[in-house]
Amino acid sequence: MRDDKICLMKISWYIFWQKTFQYQMRSDNPHGKSGDDEHRSSEISKIKNEMENADKIFYKELSSKYFLLDKFNIEQLRDMCQNLLGRGPDMEYYEDKATKKTKELPQYKEDYIHFVIEEFRFSEIKNYALEKHIVTSQFFEK
Repeated sequence: MRDDKICLMKISWYIFWQKTFQYQMRSDNPHGKSGDDEHRSSEISKIKNEMENADKIFYKELSSKYFLLDKFNIEQLRDMCQNLLGRGPDMEYYEDKATKKTKELPQYKEDYIHFVIEEFRFSEIKNYALEKHIVTSQFFEK
């Protein structure tokens, strides 16, 4: 999903707070009090709706993404992450309490699948799978 939800949320909050700050600093608001409650409520409502819509899309695509990604092998998933995002899932570490040594945990196919599900839209995964001949177009005609 490429952090669409997170980016949209961050941008929306940034714009909201920037507008609020600009209003507070205006010369006709000498006490620094926020005045336009209706406008603020409207902005919050708009952001909330955008986040709800992004969630609906995410959950609607979830099972289709998983079914398609199951056709990839781990190397294809790694390549997709590197080619399209330039990174993969974050490494996880284990610290042995007795020896105080930290060990890097291996990454499995499921780690990549969960990462791709979060970062990409279904259409992006589908296009990549077709382009790299991981599945054929008949796969989507069911």
